Amino acid sequence: MESFSDIVRRLLGSPGFKFFLICGLILIMTIPLLLVWGLVSERETRAASVRQGVASEWGREQYIDGPLLIVPYTVKRVTGEGDKRIEEIVERRAVFLPQSLKISGNAATKVLHRSIYDVAVYTGLLDFEGSFSAPDMAEVTADVQTIRWRDAVLAVAISDVSGLKTAASLTIDAAQQLNFEPSIGVPAMRGDGIHARLAPVREIFEMPAGADGAASGIKGFSFKFSLTLNGSSELTFAPVARETSVDITSDWSAPSFWGAFLPNDRDIKADSFTARWEIPHLARSVPQSWSLADQPLERMQNYAFGVRFFVPVDFYQLVTRAAKYAMMFLATAFMAVFLLEIGASRQVHPVQYLFVGLAMTFFYVLLLSFAEHIGFLLAYLVAAGATGGVISLYVAKVQASVTKGLIMGAVFFVLYGLLYMILQLEDYALIAGAIGGFVMLAVVMFATLNVDWSGKARTAG
Repeated sequence: MESFSDIVRRLLGSPGFKFFLICGLILIMTIPLLLVWGLVSERETRAASVRQGVASEWGREQYIDGPLLIVPYTVKRVTGEGDKRIEEIVERRAVFLPQSLKISGNAATKVLHRSIYDVAVYTGLLDFEGSFSAPDMAEVTADVQTIRWRDAVLAVAISDVSGLKTAASLTIDAAQQLNFEPSIGVPAMRGDGIHARLAPVREIFEMPAGADGAASGIKGFSFKFSLTLNGSSELTFAPVARETSVDITSDWSAPSFWGAFLPNDRDIKADSFTARWEIPHLARSVPQSWSLADQPLERMQNYAFGVRFFVPVDFYQLVTRAAKYAMMFLATAFMAVFLLEIGASRQVHPVQYLFVGLAMTFFYVLLLSFAEHIGFLLAYLVAAGATGGVISLYVAKVQASVTKGLIMGAVFFVLYGLLYMILQLEDYALIAGAIGGFVMLAVVMFATLNVDWSGKARTAG
């Protein structure tokens, strides 16, 4: 009968104990893997910071909301009760949206390089044309004291006005021109933009018979203006009109259309694209007029649409996705070394397993560092070749077997080939990874069917 010390000695030397020891080593490897995740996040944050720096100098993402007709008016507000009631006249502003709006333009792009980072920027030449119907203040509120029609402004909200590179002028009814002025034209209102006061265009105001004083209304009018502005990464618009149409052409080859509405028509070529949006007002839950006291100008942002100008290869996302499979691939490599160890005369020490794990973890560091300079594909080949080659040679030396080294080389060829395929199959990455992991588990299960996990056969022999 075995003594207790013999049982302990047998268990400590059994393949089963070695298996659980390897599982523990795999869990320990989560520590350097977390450091790799932190490194990828830090480099991605650094890249985003550089892009923001370039964008602040050239022009940030541009979001255009307008044109909007903004008319000041006053209402009577009563506060308090009984004898302490106080009446005061409060100024408000009403917003009226266009009846029609057609935007057409071209975005000439280029890629700016700063250090090792690329930033997509553009210069947009945009033409705006449309019309306003006669605004009706009764649609905004019924409690109106006075309406200052002559103080009405036509405003265009622009997310980054520093991107405007030329002066802009507004043409009313294909006749009179007005120069745009800085700001949105509403006192104490946040947000960037430009505005033009409509007072000089007397023809659009309805005047009482024989009166030269205050206007009694604004007639419907057409408008036309152009903007030249720099921006980066994306160009978006708000569907402000009852009928909004946008036509954009660009020399960018990899656009990403996004927002509340996708183009009705698009044509993407190897070196350019064209896109066209047609959006009726029924597609957005915003009325044609409202008071800024009730809703802000920003209410249209939920319905913004446009195009993003991405640099086609975002290797930080690819490295992050690759790292998600690190534990599965690490376990597979450890199991391969374990299977080669079973029955061999030379055992693999736990420290040597750790060396294998650290080498596999360093694959992601190599991939990230080289990808920033030579692109993802070449970096992947370098990192996979270096990691697989070193570990295969190491196993061959530890086991004193060229054959086992070649087997490990084949294992890593399959592992890194599978990983690259998963990264390319973006829509099917989960199913490909699940199938690959299941197949690996099945191979290990059947390859260890005859393993004496308890070590009794070895002790009896």
